Amino acid sequence: MKVIVQNLQKRKGLGTNLVGQYDPDIFLAQEINLSLETAFKNNNSANNTSSMGYGTLIYGKEKLSDIKRVESPYYETGTFIKKKTTIATISGIQFVSFHGYNGQPFKNVSKLVAHVKAVLEKLDPYLPVMFAGDFNTWSQKHIDEVIEAMSRTGLTHAGSWPYPGRVLPLDHVFVRDVIISKQNVYENESDHMGIILECRKK
Repeated sequence: MKVIVQNLQKRKGLGTNLVGQYDPDIFLAQEINLSLETAFKNNNSANNTSSMGYGTLIYGKEKLSDIKRVESPYYETGTFIKKKTTIATISGIQFVSFHGYNGQPFKNVSKLVAHVKAVLEKLDPYLPVMFAGDFNTWSQKHIDEVIEAMSRTGLTHAGSWPYPGRVLPLDHVFVRDVIISKQNVYENESDHMGIILECRKK
């Protein structure tokens, strides 16, 4: 199956355009502005968004089930905003669209890891998983500790893709009992690059 992962930077209609252009089986979106999208109004998607329509979304051609919504345990610095995560099972795989705790300007590692763990606790330990999105991994320590937290539940780091102008990536994909056979990174109008993954269950 073809999976797209993309932080949309709240760009008007970008998610709709990407689904139209690439025709994915599954679309994992972060930082969506749902009020400015037209492709996700039916029962083929699930989202975890604010009253303004900002958050994460999962779209699938096949039926979504066991939909769950998780917020970061912590507010972003100086705000009443909590980063949001959407979980849904499609074709026997649990998909996670994750937008991790940011914590600017302090970039707190432990609060990001707490957000990751809060999501991991909601997953069925016996089903395959693809856990992907914008992790806000501002340092190597962020990356290392997220990898460690994931590994404790059997998820492995299957890839990351560059953020323009940065040495370390912010966007990652982790899997359990899922094989990724192909990865293709693309540019778009968001500040984040996106990735197209070809995958299947083990």
